[in-house]
Amino acid sequence: MTVIAFDLDGTLSDPAVGITASINYALENLGAAQQTPESLTQYIGPPLDEIFSTLLKTENTAIIEQAISSYRERYFSIGYTENILYTGVRGVLSNLVQNGDRLYIATSKRTDIAKAVVEYLELQSYFVQVLGCGRKRQKHELLQEIIGKESAFALVMIGDRSHDMHAGRSVSATCIGVLWGYGSAAELKHSGAEILLQHPQEILGYLT
Repeated sequence: MTVIAFDLDGTLSDPAVGITASINYALENLGAAQQTPESLTQYIGPPLDEIFSTLLKTENTAIIEQAISSYRERYFSIGYTENILYTGVRGVLSNLVQNGDRLYIATSKRTDIAKAVVEYLELQSYFVQVLGCGRKRQKHELLQEIIGKESAFALVMIGDRSHDMHAGRSVSATCIGVLWGYGSAAELKHSGAEILLQHPQEILGYLT
């Protein structure tokens, strides 16, 4: 049995349409220039406060909070339904569960929003728990919580961005980087990925 923590955005589902449109919605509400969806895909994965601090070129907490609030207004009303499950993911999750593995989601999204995405994609039956960061927790804390629940077993972290690999390394997890998301091979390797996978089905070859 293996305990596996999956990132959500860029790992299980492609959130590009919902995230980029919601970022632009927030920028428009703050009177900032909107950007092309293509230029915004680099911001898929990091926490929202980092995203808007960078885009708005500010450390002003009130402005960042206003942007996050606007983002969530759109994302939670429609954006989460614009997620697209990556081809092959459902079969991979099903096989892992049948193998006796215990699956978690550890995402920088707020927990309630992450659960809405998971339920929309009808993935909830595969996971022991969906854990989100929001503004109060860091991803490595989510992994520590999982380790606490599954104290007898090692942890595998699967994600597409440096934040996932850094979090995994901080708790001595095996770190698997996926290349179908939004992080490059260089980003993932530099941040500690021990193996890189090109397609979801390759997860089974590595873990089973």
